[in-house]
Amino acid sequence: MNKENTNKLTFSKNKIFKYIQLNFAKKNNITRLICFVIGSIIVLIPSLICNFMVRHGTWEASTPVYNTGIAFSMLENKPTIVYVLQSLICLIVLIAILFTTKWYYSILLSLAFVGGMFNIVDRATQILNGQFEAIPNSVIDYLKTGSTTSNFPDVFILTGIIGFCFVYLMIYVVELIRSNKSTKKPSDSSINNEKDHSSTS
Repeated sequence: MNKENTNKLTFSKNKIFKYIQLNFAKKNNITRLICFVIGSIIVLIPSLICNFMVRHGTWEASTPVYNTGIAFSMLENKPTIVYVLQSLICLIVLIAILFTTKWYYSILLSLAFVGGMFNIVDRATQILNGQFEAIPNSVIDYLKTGSTTSNFPDVFILTGIIGFCFVYLMIYVVELIRSNKSTKKPSDSSINNEKDHSSTS
């Protein structure tokens, strides 16, 4: 390895190390923790209350159904694939939370992560004490929306992911518009040069 390649490698390592230091600074860690707690509260309160009502037979808004699949009942009766897929998605979202420094991204991703973990735990601990018979490796769906039935964790998963994509896209578009305006706007120096040229002529 020649000296030039060695310098490039050293520069890359220093850049990565500096990024990690800045990303995991104390202020960013505290912000992430606060946003994660807020997201957890938002997800857990309605999810736990509704699950409790369904488990004890006091839910009357709609008839609960037990879903052994994911995403509109896909992969039904394939618990191993469902567990692996849900766990992998939650892991990816968790990594995204750890590497974001924006509070609004942290809250939205936390909604998706906690909602996904809630469904995993609910699927693994499906033991009912009420009038409904438990189905192993299933989640309780109780929110009737048209022809589909979902639950609050599902709502928060979709809210987090769609919200994250929407905010990211909006920020990207706004920054793109600003950059285009800044490139089209003539600089002060060019304006002054044009004035000086016109006055001398």
